[in-house]
Amino acid sequence: MKKLITRTITGIVLVLVMLTAILVSEYSFVALFLLILAAGINEFISLFAQSEVKPNKFFSYLVSACLFLLSFLIAKGTIEIKYLLALLPLLIVIMAAELYRKKDKPLENIAVTLFSILYLAVPLSLINFLVYSHVFNDNHFTPKLLIALFALIWIHDSGAYLVGVSIGKNRLFERISPKKSWEGAIGGTLIAVGASYFIPAFIPEIKLIHWIFISILVVVSATFGDLTESMFKRYFGIKDSGNLLPGHGGVLDRFDSLFFAVPVFVVYLELFVV
Repeated sequence: MKKLITRTITGIVLVLVMLTAILVSEYSFVALFLLILAAGINEFISLFAQSEVKPNKFFSYLVSACLFLLSFLIAKGTIEIKYLLALLPLLIVIMAAELYRKKDKPLENIAVTLFSILYLAVPLSLINFLVYSHVFNDNHFTPKLLIALFALIWIHDSGAYLVGVSIGKNRLFERISPKKSWEGAIGGTLIAVGASYFIPAFIPEIKLIHWIFISILVVVSATFGDLTESMFKRYFGIKDSGNLLPGHGGVLDRFDSLFFAVPVFVVYLELFVV
């Protein structure tokens, strides 16, 4: 019971902090997600602390921050997309830098460093194209799509938990996450799809039929994001990726669903809505 209370309080505080940062201004939004990105990279690199693999934390931070900030300026319309090419020399430098680190597993070090950018920085950078979306036909900061995405993920997670605890019997992916059930996954999906019915009232630019498809794609991709992070933790033999959020673990534990859901959401909008 104490753990549940701690988890609930932390969850409420986290939601309030995030909504405040997202809604106040574009600058508090940038600060929030740069902090999430930095904390996520720190947790991910720390997974290898007891391993022979030693990813380059400095370049993971540097390239990830540059990618997020460049994506923000591109989405806002301040600079052209061609400026993303500036990242290519940095990717080459990551490989060249390994020559001077004198570590035992240079190929693995490079691979994990690049993967940390792909896994964390790319999806978080794509969030910029939700808050400056072509759906609204302007370049104003509009976080409604991002809030809708969070709402769908949180509603699905809560619904899946409640249904799973109540009637869950058949394991969804027992080898990776023994507590998740098919009943919970299906129940959470149906609840999220039901919730999508109300979103057009707040975002009329996107029709209900699109929100139904989006909700299904988001919850499926979010589930795979959750399972993937569980796979990483099982590989390293740990329960949580960190202890930054009492009752929730670390940033990776809390935002693992987001890393898979954002790219799917953005691609769907670009292909079928904009």
